[in-house]
Amino acid sequence: MKLQPDMDNIKHRLTAISLLDGRNWDKVRGVSEYFSEFALIKHRVFIEIRYLLYLSEKTNLLRKFNPKEKIFLNNIGENFTLKDAAEVKAIEKKLNHDVKAVEYFLRRKLEKSSLKDVTEFIHFGLTSYDINIPSYALMMTGFRDKVILPTAHKIRDLLKNLIIETKNMNMLARTHGQPALPTTMGKELAVYYRRILKEIEMIRTYKFEAKLNGAVGNFNAFYFINPKFDWMTFSSSFIISLRLKSNLITTQILPYDNWIEFFDSLKRLNFIFLGLSIDFWWYISMEYFLQKKKKEEVGSSTMSHKINPITFENAEGNLGLANSLFEFFARKLSYSRLQRDLSDSTVKRNFGLAFGFTILAWDSLISGLNRIQPNPDKMREDLDSNWEIFSEGIQIFLRFHGYKNAYELLKEETRGKRLSRDKLFDIIDRLPIKSAHKQILKIKDLREYGGIAEKLAQLSVKS
Repeated sequence: MKLQPDMDNIKHRLTAISLLDGRNWDKVRGVSEYFSEFALIKHRVFIEIRYLLYLSEKTNLLRKFNPKEKIFLNNIGENFTLKDAAEVKAIEKKLNHDVKAVEYFLRRKLEKSSLKDVTEFIHFGLTSYDINIPSYALMMTGFRDKVILPTAHKIRDLLKNLIIETKNMNMLARTHGQPALPTTMGKELAVYYRRILKEIEMIRTYKFEAKLNGAVGNFNAFYFINPKFDWMTFSSSFIISLRLKSNLITTQILPYDNWIEFFDSLKRLNFIFLGLSIDFWWYISMEYFLQKKKKEEVGSSTMSHKINPITFENAEGNLGLANSLFEFFARKLSYSRLQRDLSDSTVKRNFGLAFGFTILAWDSLISGLNRIQPNPDKMREDLDSNWEIFSEGIQIFLRFHGYKNAYELLKEETRGKRLSRDKLFDIIDRLPIKSAHKQILKIKDLREYGGIAEKLAQLSVKS
């Protein structure tokens, strides 16, 4: 039986404005679990329910709930469906207020249960941001734990394996794009690897701030109804119970500096991956890495021989898009008009774009790393074609042994020239130095001037 194409899905893909929701939906589908409208509403419902339960458990404002009532409340959040979200959106359309719509949705649920007597304590004493801020903080925490870290670990592990494979593959290091000194491919990649490890650890241990302190951050309504109760401890313990970090000193909105720190760390990791993508592009161009062929794939519409490094190019482009958004978030969220204005609200609703472009870029980088294989013969060929790079070793050796003007002498003989082994040895023979020193300088292989590159590569992957 021939399956009919899913025309609704095809239409969605072909008519979407963003490539995240269209062309690349399969690669970023997981982002929508945390940053879609449905995800936001679901998290708001969760926070409202947790707050109501906390009021019952920690205060004397309302009665204690029995086990069945607690299960009933938790099931509302855990079993929240698209149909429920549609109901919230229908209420919002009438009220023109998204958070109040969640409150009214929950009121309807509780009015049909034994909890109908506590409906007035839904959203009790809160402002919208007491719900929104913990919701977004939990969305980012979940996304960090379930998507960001596992994906970053894949890149880390692929790079680690590549370092182990190439730790002793000698190559020509370049500075300013010009031949410099011998190194190994593994050592060059090790630098990226260690930078990646540091940023992943910062992201892994990051704690998102949230707040719950009323309309202007002063616990006004709470203190008015019960000035003897420790509302600050109540607020902090509630936020901590969500695995978040409490901030008691806020206006109506949370100062977003804490979130900006997280964006900056993720942005730094993206820039590291961007540099890595660019370097791999160059290494492929120099044939230090070869790309595995896919039989049915086409590299060019006219040049049939080509295998283009498009995965690294796509990673570069999408990393740039993601970081431009993270940079904008840092600028916009660092200020507000007095207590608050609504401009930050629409910005937060677009967090998913920055995270989506990040994951799309990382997926491309993973694809690229899985597709390349080192070409040590080409690395050695380039290294052996540039014996002039040993001029550093020669002049340092001569200076150590007391010869005058060694740098200037080697500069005159080697600057701007490409030299073979034999031509460099001719220069050594003409140097006004001892014969024994000439013999020492006539190394058999440029690998002898590779320093401890291999050891450094091994060191980088030990921990």
